[in-house]
Amino acid sequence: MTLHVDEFIQTLHQENEAFFANLPDTKTVYWPKRLDGLAAAEALKPRWFNELRGVEVIGAFIVRVPDLSLKVLVGRQVGDEAKHARLCRQRIEQLGSSVLDYVPTPAQLQFGDLLDAFLFPEEFFAAQQFTVETQSLKRNELALERFDPETAAMFKKHINPDEHFHVRLGRMGLRVFARTQAAQDRARRAAEAVRQVHVDMVLQHVEKMEAGGWLR
Repeated sequence: MTLHVDEFIQTLHQENEAFFANLPDTKTVYWPKRLDGLAAAEALKPRWFNELRGVEVIGAFIVRVPDLSLKVLVGRQVGDEAKHARLCRQRIEQLGSSVLDYVPTPAQLQFGDLLDAFLFPEEFFAAQQFTVETQSLKRNELALERFDPETAAMFKKHINPDEHFHVRLGRMGLRVFARTQAAQDRARRAAEAVRQVHVDMVLQHVEKMEAGGWLR
């Protein structure tokens, strides 16, 4: 049965929240403890890569958005991702490290490939903006207490406010495109797929940090 689009959005939100609520912190939290110095730099590197990849993937998505108003807003998000990548790289270098040696995890590469493969706008909006960015809001709040004051200030002033817009953009996109049964089914499957990749990204990141001795 086709739901009214607002009811569908609320239902999808509840499904996302139920999925993540049933997971331990080790599968949802990128920064399991307070970090500073080189450890903070290492923790920021995957964020830098994800923001940079977001510029490419979300930028490519623009051409698949037929609604002109939404197309412009997606372009704004691309600009946000570029700003975030620049700020993360700058902070990593200030902490005494470099992004030039960073090797993304398989799940990070899979995440970008998954978003690139979506053919319908409702799939992308459901997965990236609506699902992933909603979780980013929670992760970024943790950044305020898990990083050194300068890094926390970067998140608070320059990154966290943008994520609220990205989540609203996801809702806007779903309201336009997720109005039929087929579209709602596609959006739900896309959210389910990205949730699992998100968990894999967290697990692989924490394993990488532990292997490097950064979580002692």
